[in-house]
Amino acid sequence: MKKRFLSLILVICMIVSCVMSIGFSASAESVDAASTGEEDYGLAQNCEDGNTLHCFNWTLNQIKAELPNIAEAGFTSVQTSPLQTHSGSTKWYWLYQPNGFTLGNEIGSYNDLKALCTEADKYGIKIIVDVVANHVAGDKNGNLAYSVENVFKTNKSTYFHNAGPMPDNCNVRNEITHKNIGMPDLNSENANVQNMVVNMVNSLKDAGVDGIRWDAAKHISLPSENCNFWTKMSRIDLYQYGEILDTPAGSDPNADNEALMNEYAQYIGVTDSKYSTDFFTALRSGMKYKSDGYWNAKGVAKNKIVYWAESHDTYANDGGMTKNEDQNTIDKAYAILGAKADSQALYLSRPAEKDKERINYGVKGSTHFTSPEVAAVNHFHNAMIGTDEYYYSSARYYVVSREGGAVIVSLKSGDIDVSVTSSNFLTPNGTYTDEVSGNTWTVTDGKITGHIGESGIAVIYNAETPSKEYVLGDSDSNGEVESI
Repeated sequence: MKKRFLSLILVICMIVSCVMSIGFSASAESVDAASTGEEDYGLAQNCEDGNTLHCFNWTLNQIKAELPNIAEAGFTSVQTSPLQTHSGSTKWYWLYQPNGFTLGNEIGSYNDLKALCTEADKYGIKIIVDVVANHVAGDKNGNLAYSVENVFKTNKSTYFHNAGPMPDNCNVRNEITHKNIGMPDLNSENANVQNMVVNMVNSLKDAGVDGIRWDAAKHISLPSENCNFWTKMSRIDLYQYGEILDTPAGSDPNADNEALMNEYAQYIGVTDSKYSTDFFTALRSGMKYKSDGYWNAKGVAKNKIVYWAESHDTYANDGGMTKNEDQNTIDKAYAILGAKADSQALYLSRPAEKDKERINYGVKGSTHFTSPEVAAVNHFHNAMIGTDEYYYSSARYYVVSREGGAVIVSLKSGDIDVSVTSSNFLTPNGTYTDEVSGNTWTVTDGKITGHIGESGIAVIYNAETPSKEYVLGDSDSNGEVESI
């Protein structure tokens, strides 16, 4: 009896000890969260797993002030404009004509960058900085601007390729990597040039930056071309992706574009500008379009690819293909690209001006990224990480079906009844609430049915109740039913 009594006392002590321990642990966690003001916005843990807001031309302080809204809109990352010094006017393109690899310009100082990164960490937002490493300021004939750093002037014969101007629409790989794209082309094979870039990128990392976007990446040679620039950069523990417009070698018959692109992807992520452009064109025209990205179909892993519905090049440059497009059309393309599995999409904060010569840096762009349709796509993307994808395309609807939900885009119009059927849809049976409009949608045995709002974009996930049977009534004049 005495032993049983002592055992009971021991058990009670152990229970009390556990309760006190749990209580203390929970209390400490609550205090920590309260003291930092941190909140879980459901953002992806890594840059490559989430979507990116391109705060094109914004100052760092403007970005910092908007961080709560960016987090609420579900963007995992923010991409800034280049921060290298320059000596041009207020036109946006001067940011891409740096004096060298010194940080700090009208977009913000190094201390501004550190402050932004510190604040962004509180929201779980990653900061990606655009870096120009292919060239410095000057002209296509190789003449250096008076303002470039002296180290380039005194080493002009070795720090530059000095191969002359690159012709328009160049289709020769060696000329793409060695000739001037309007500015003096740096000798990326030179170890001193490489080390200057490494030092700058390490400074960005020390400031708290999470990633790098490499401008004009296809103009910098690869290890197979006797250049170890990318080998050195990839050793720096940061997320990195490169701007590679169309193909790395154009239509050069002596170059294997597929092999070159796959080699870039060994070191950095890559843009799929060809698929992004063709996809947008098809959607705008109300045409079916394939699901696989151009480079994904040629061996580049999905998680190495960056898509966009619109980039700063397609908006800000002369003849930009998207600058006169309706924002809603851009949003529809982004809805599908931003919902795709194992990849990421870039969303451009549009400048107020359209004329290339009237777009200035330091001017905050559109905050349409906070709209319900854009935010809903990002929330969906983050919630669906790790799930499979099935893509459906017709002249009426595009659908990205994931294992937990779907994004549906009506190509022709919004505010209509929709019913789309495919035996391959992954979305589980159930009743869903559209995060964009609040309308109820139902999924039953491969049939997705509901009323799409005015935006023409519906985002459904996390079924509320199982639905074993759904009978579609007579379709009205706006109703559309598709089967494949």
